[in-house]
Amino acid sequence: MPAHLVRNPVNPEQLTLLQEVFDETCAEHHIAKGSPDAEALALILVNQVQKGADDRQRLSELAGTLVQGL
Repeated sequence: MPAHLVRNPVNPEQLTLLQEVFDETCAEHHIAKGSPDAEALALILVNQVQKGADDRQRLSELAGTLVQGL
């Protein structure tokens, strides 16, 4: 498998961070958590954390940018 396709597992601290950023973004932008938009947001956030992006501010900014296009 090519190295760029390898994803790191999400640790408990990162999972907590993901949940918090996801919850905050959904609440702020009135996104129903079971919606396709919420699912897409969650998948992208998890992907970013697996690639090493685990800074809260960076993830929050990314989430905000993503939902602007929804």
